[in-house]
Amino acid sequence: MKIGLALGSGGLRGTAHIGVIDELEKAGVHADMVSGTSSGSLIAAMYASGMTSSEMQETALGITAKDILDPIGCTAFFLIAPFVLLMFGARPYLPKGILRGGRFERFLASHFGDMCMSDLKMPCSIVSVDIHTGEKIVFTSEAPARAAVFKETLYCDARVVDAVRASCSIPGVFEWKAWEGRHLVDGAVREPVPARILKEQGCDYVIAVDLGYTGQADAKVRELPSIITQSLDILGEEVSDYVLYYYANTIIKPRLYNVALTDTSRIPECIEEGRNAARKALPDLRRSIRRRVMKRLAAV
Repeated sequence: MKIGLALGSGGLRGTAHIGVIDELEKAGVHADMVSGTSSGSLIAAMYASGMTSSEMQETALGITAKDILDPIGCTAFFLIAPFVLLMFGARPYLPKGILRGGRFERFLASHFGDMCMSDLKMPCSIVSVDIHTGEKIVFTSEAPARAAVFKETLYCDARVVDAVRASCSIPGVFEWKAWEGRHLVDGAVREPVPARILKEQGCDYVIAVDLGYTGQADAKVRELPSIITQSLDILGEEVSDYVLYYYANTIIKPRLYNVALTDTSRIPECIEEGRNAARKALPDLRRSIRRRVMKRLAAV
């Protein structure tokens, strides 16, 4: 039985996926294929490259705001330049995002180099969206077992750095990723938790990790990036519910609130909450897998 692990979007909360993977591995539940959207794409790529959960945790704990945010001077220039042009009568163009993503891309390159999706040790799929055509772009080395249900989906190989950078391009926060003549944004625009892709690629059992909106009424969201990411979570909630209902066999939902992109000090908390959520889900997960195996054996 081929088991797939779908890692959803969630900004810095995506480090919770590391805790989930750690608990699943300790329990003897090993994925045969992994997929990721947005921050889930980074953890999916790390996992598929052969990194252990302890190695992923070590990498995550070493992340600082400087690995994510561009230099303040550079960011300020690109945000202020349109208004300066307007003052001189020129036609201004608003920036494509608050952050250009240069530092983040260099961070990715330091870990993956020129590795392509087809070079990964485990089949891995990373989701992005073409902002102009609305197509879902899936970076992978695996051909799908059956066609996508909705709008056209393009499956292609690419450098891991380009795939993850594209999938993490939160609209309004990060500038889009230009790739092969396309302009790619966060995969959460179309598929916040990429469970459907794993079914299309032949997985028999899909474990999905959903970090989306949890109705946190007490969360104090103030800064623009957090407002944008939470808005996307709220918009994508019904899409996620639909996809997970039809394509996920087990759903793990770490409960994490109001973690901004700069809250790197909360990464240990995120990882631990991933572990807690996985532990709670394990009894039902084991029973579900056992029933599926027994059903398959009975069919034989």
